Amino acid sequence: MSYISNNNFYTVKEVSSILRLSVLTIYKYIRERKLSVVKFGGHYRISPNSLNEFIDTHLVIKIDPPDYEEEQYE
Repeated sequence: MSYISNNNFYTVKEVSSILRLSVLTIYKYIRERKLSVVKFGGHYRISPNSLNEFIDTHLVIKIDPPDYEEEQYE
């Protein structure tokens, strides 16, 4: 699924703003290799595809409880 559709690379600060997480949290995900990055001149850059994959791995699917028929007491 594509959440980000342009071909630009994002900075850590931009990704933190998009995800509404702290910059330190983004660096933690990078260090733990949960978020794939490329490094240009000592600066990390995140591709849109990498960001989309990261989001996909963190999706939470809401599961509704099963429908139970109400027992009727007579």
